[in-house]
Amino acid sequence: MLSSEHTRRDAELRAIRRRQPYAIDVDGLRICVAEDVFPPDLGYSPRRLAAVLGRYTPRRALDMGCGSGYLALVLSKNGAREVWAVDKHPPAIACTRANVARNPPLRVRAVKSDLFSSIDPSTTFDLIVFNQPFYPSTAPRGVFGMRRDGGRAIIERFLIQARGFVARDSVILMPFSQMAGAENDPGAIAARLGYTSRIVRRDDDGPHAHVIHEIRARGGAS
Repeated sequence: MLSSEHTRRDAELRAIRRRQPYAIDVDGLRICVAEDVFPPDLGYSPRRLAAVLGRYTPRRALDMGCGSGYLALVLSKNGAREVWAVDKHPPAIACTRANVARNPPLRVRAVKSDLFSSIDPSTTFDLIVFNQPFYPSTAPRGVFGMRRDGGRAIIERFLIQARGFVARDSVILMPFSQMAGAENDPGAIAARLGYTSRIVRRDDDGPHAHVIHEIRARGGAS
């Protein structure tokens, strides 16, 4: 059952959507946040994920659920030779492509895809970042492309599919807020699915801790 806190949070997201489109400057990038696209200046995860990305040096990286393309652009700016941005929400892919054009010479390949469905199965990534929906949306038609399959359902589906797209030393980064409830914790879900997981960043924000999990296929480097 969805909590009243989740319902309140979804109402806040719908209010933010009514302000779109708008433009922001963040981390030296010019980002236009189109209508119904998850913004990089919302919540705890995007900027903190961007900071953690600087610890890694991937050759081929993937921003899953890319929204505005902010994290994909950070990966390209950090020196990743090949960056993919994937989202099943058409406004997000259009927004990402527009933001890539606004930030030359950065290069990102934006692909409309339901998780990995449109990616060639022979492709593997050194680093995947997924700022996943923390819990199922209460909005009847969803918001920012997030629907009732958020939280545990999409995390499980993502991690099961990801096995075919990671190598032994690949890294998956996923955030989590305790506000979402333990059943939606990607670290615990990853462990049940045979991955290893450790917390690489923790921030205590009021009553809810916010963490970033580093997830690897079992047997990979730690």
